[in-house]
Amino acid sequence: MKNNILKANITEEKNEIHDNILDIFGNEFKFDHEKGLAELLKNSIDAYIRKNISDNGQYVIFRFSDCNGLLFECIDFVGMTENDIIKAFKKWGDPTASKRGSKKTTFGGHGNGGKFYMRQMFESSYIITYADEYLNIYGFSKNKKYGFDDKYRNFKISPLEAMKMANINNLPTVSSKLYNQIIKGETGFTVIRGNKPKGIKHKINIGSIIQKFKNHPQTYNILSRINASVIYNDKIFIEELKPEEIKPMTGFEEIKDIVIPKKLNFIDDGEEVEIELANDLYKQGSLLLKTSEFAFSNNSKFEVLNRLNFLGKNIGVIASYKLYELGVRNYPQASFIYGECHCPILEKPKNDMVKNDRTKLNESLVTKSLIKWIASRIDELASEIASKENKEKDKNKKIISSNLNQVLNKWKNNIMNKVMSDVIGDSTSGGKRKSKEKHGIKRILEAPDNLEFSYSFANILYKEESNITLKVCVPSPIPVGSVISIISSNEFIKIIDKRVVIGTNHIKKTFDEKNVAVINIKVIGNKIDEKGVIKATVGRYKAEININVIEKLGENKAKKNIFPRVLLSGTDDDPLGIASGNKVVLDQRQPLVYQRPQDIDHGIYWINTSSSLANAILSSSGEHSIRWRDFLFQRYIDIFTKEALFTLQQKEPNNFSAERIDSDILGSLTITIHDKAVEELTEFLFDENYKILNNENKK
Repeated sequence: MKNNILKANITEEKNEIHDNILDIFGNEFKFDHEKGLAELLKNSIDAYIRKNISDNGQYVIFRFSDCNGLLFECIDFVGMTENDIIKAFKKWGDPTASKRGSKKTTFGGHGNGGKFYMRQMFESSYIITYADEYLNIYGFSKNKKYGFDDKYRNFKISPLEAMKMANINNLPTVSSKLYNQIIKGETGFTVIRGNKPKGIKHKINIGSIIQKFKNHPQTYNILSRINASVIYNDKIFIEELKPEEIKPMTGFEEIKDIVIPKKLNFIDDGEEVEIELANDLYKQGSLLLKTSEFAFSNNSKFEVLNRLNFLGKNIGVIASYKLYELGVRNYPQASFIYGECHCPILEKPKNDMVKNDRTKLNESLVTKSLIKWIASRIDELASEIASKENKEKDKNKKIISSNLNQVLNKWKNNIMNKVMSDVIGDSTSGGKRKSKEKHGIKRILEAPDNLEFSYSFANILYKEESNITLKVCVPSPIPVGSVISIISSNEFIKIIDKRVVIGTNHIKKTFDEKNVAVINIKVIGNKIDEKGVIKATVGRYKAEININVIEKLGENKAKKNIFPRVLLSGTDDDPLGIASGNKVVLDQRQPLVYQRPQDIDHGIYWINTSSSLANAILSSSGEHSIRWRDFLFQRYIDIFTKEALFTLQQKEPNNFSAERIDSDILGSLTITIHDKAVEELTEFLFDENYKILNNENKK
């Protein structure tokens, strides 16, 4: 993006709601950039709807740049007047803000989402908007105060000059027809610009952001109808932005359309309660369940689609749940399911059932009973899928023994501590972490602009002292000897030292020889699941980090297995007792190594014996063959690798790089496992006549 980007000079105004309330609500929104971009998209589409512009004529551009500073932009071709800004944009919590007098159905709710995203997730942000020959700039300063840029408030200017000022006069995806409409005064434009987005240091991971954004529950249906494109560093990144096309599972092509019953039974504190739903919910509410030909696997780019969206009548998605958050149990079959629940009554303000950020429903007997009913319907569909899969597998059923897998499980437990400790400095018995210099990779310390935490978000363990790293650029602009004040927004998140003096002992050199004071702020979380913001202030500079207190496993609580437990799909019983028929049945579309959402907390992995490769080996060579034993062994290497990757990311996020993964995990870890296998599994891997009898190795 060109260097001549307009810099807004916002004249701060008094918010119509007190700043403290806005801070509390802003933290409640729990924004990521995908969700924030979804809010901006909805605002743009509402602008088109108010102007009676059809879906085909609605065009939104998302533009990103990391060449000369970090910029996010959302561009539409409608425009706002000064009066639009004052009457709608300035107001917080107005349920009619998105309509602005229109009787049409819009996607916006209380006019909060897009503004909070601009306020919370950028160092500064503003809109450049043009309508009826006048340009206005309005937005948020670095102090999170909103206001106009007085120089460009009701600034009369020609359309062409206005487009140049907003740097949209040469967009590679905009047609000459649309430009002519602006020049003729038939339409205007709005550019929402965010500077220095939170959580992004130098380079925008554009592919990851767009992948999540286009499949976000708030945007999925919108993007399937309208025209949208993505520009990255002044080049077309995606000319036509559309969500993933989902083809249904064979045999389950028909969408299940289930009417919500008038009465629901619900167990509350051990007692059965009968809930009678309001007539308008009963008459208008319905549940639509759909299937996918591919699984929405954990940690895959499609995982976000494995969910149930609650839809209202006026504002689109009012709440969204991953299926396991609803209490769905029948995995892996449930990973092929997604859907919608249409509940117009839920969005009515007087019912107080929808949270302000529209992520989840407020808890009540009605919402809890409804969610339980939905989970049961999803589990029923998952059971139908499992039944069909079992019938197909029975036609060519292969009996597989668990004995070989038990040998590898025992071997894995014997070596895992040592291998993980030697390679990445982690083990369940407390192995010491190796020096990073020994890996030939040094952690890169980057200098902040002034004051910043290393991350925008952190989990801390309940009742355990944790360090939150703060970086300070010294001696300019912040001199040594300055006092940093630390405060917490939540009384259950305690700061040990609320005042820290920057000393020479804190100073470290960055890779480009700048001085940075690196200070560990000690905090303790005194209540599980509490959330808050820690703010550091020195002079006119401040930094913030969001904190979440998570539970640590105590002595009296059931602990996760010390070692992962590896089982065979379709063969071993489900230790959690939730699978249909007590067997976890996978199919060839799922990974070779699989975990249900419930398995993650219990350290359980399933080797997929229904995969194409497993079936081919079993059919051609049998379960006693060297090829089958090697297949099982390679899956254990996969599991070692997965465990090491997650451990490294959790323990050393700053050092989680392609180079480190290549050197330590794909390199050292794999070599170490192979060396151990040659020493201890020679007969298992290489003896044609290897057999197991009564758990003892016999030739």
